[in-house]
Amino acid sequence: MSCTGSWLPGASFPSLRRASSAPSRARRRPVPGRQWRGLAALLAAAACAVAAGLASADSLAYAVPPARDDASDAIARSGLGRREASAAALQVAALLAAAEAPGLAHAELVVRTQKKVPEIPKLLAVMLLRTTYESIKDWGAYSSMAQYQRSFWMQLRDGRKSFMERYQNYDLSGMYNSTELAETRSGGVNNRFYFTFLNDAQWRVIGTRVTREADRTRFSRVVGDRLYRAILNGLELKADVPEGEELTPDTNIGTWPKLSGGVPSGSSPADLAEGSRRLLEYLKAQSYLKDFTVSDFQSVGDGRLRFVSFVGEPVNLEATASLMRSNGNFAPRYDQRILQAYFGDHGFECDFVDGLADDATAFSKNPPRLPRGVRTEWTLRPDPDAGL
Repeated sequence: MSCTGSWLPGASFPSLRRASSAPSRARRRPVPGRQWRGLAALLAAAACAVAAGLASADSLAYAVPPARDDASDAIARSGLGRREASAAALQVAALLAAAEAPGLAHAELVVRTQKKVPEIPKLLAVMLLRTTYESIKDWGAYSSMAQYQRSFWMQLRDGRKSFMERYQNYDLSGMYNSTELAETRSGGVNNRFYFTFLNDAQWRVIGTRVTREADRTRFSRVVGDRLYRAILNGLELKADVPEGEELTPDTNIGTWPKLSGGVPSGSSPADLAEGSRRLLEYLKAQSYLKDFTVSDFQSVGDGRLRFVSFVGEPVNLEATASLMRSNGNFAPRYDQRILQAYFGDHGFECDFVDGLADDATAFSKNPPRLPRGVRTEWTLRPDPDAGL
């Protein structure tokens, strides 16, 4: 990994040559923030050295594909594979941001009592992020996924300041602890807040290419269908390994388990309700959600069915809320799309209306705080071709 090229658009590492010993002809006035820029440059260079020399410099974010250099092996062994950048990349972005805001850089040195960050299973985080990535890759919106990775990394860079400010009362040091990252090989995605940050960035970047409402719905359904098939059949998740290299135990991330007993084969209202509950119970077991409710399925004529579901504290709740409000309502909706795939397999097309809520009784309207989940109103209608 070279430390002389441009890591950020329009930004390069300053030269570290010694200053001339010749006396200055004129005394220059100190420029505010210059000392922070110098410190940022030195620390950025050190971050480069860490990324190039330590296998523990696992990735923190998807980004521009790394070159095949000394850091490649470390990135390849990370949980999400070569689609991520090294830890140093995000550290450099943080340092350069600090150089532009001396006050903020100084504020970050303040020691405060901080809460423990909630953690999620690495397997769950990788499954959701990777399925979304592979879906947009196969969608064909990008001629090269390097374009996506570059846009994704810039989205992370631009959103980093607000992310750090929002969670300043939490201990985020694990994201920069190379020893901890090496031990968990998580790339930081087991930090639920950081996972949500990544998930939010994914769908914002994808939304710049998948712009039509009908296409956004179709794309979301593709993601949900892939997750549904993985639930039914199980899936081995492995880290990306360069061609020609052998797989090792370290490349194994884990097994996305097969749903024990499957779903009911019938399509009666009782069967569909039971199947929905089994799928949501499965997601609860994988730590995707904390709790859920599914109402009885009611017949409303012409073979149509209606019911209401509520998912409490889904793993990406903050991202879902943000994307609903500011991304044209283009949000993952992983659990709804999984259920939609299930209904399609059993001869029903469906429509749904969802929103943030505290329970299954009603949607929240302009709440002063983030509601604890997502409420969904469903309408199912018979369609023999629904699963095709």
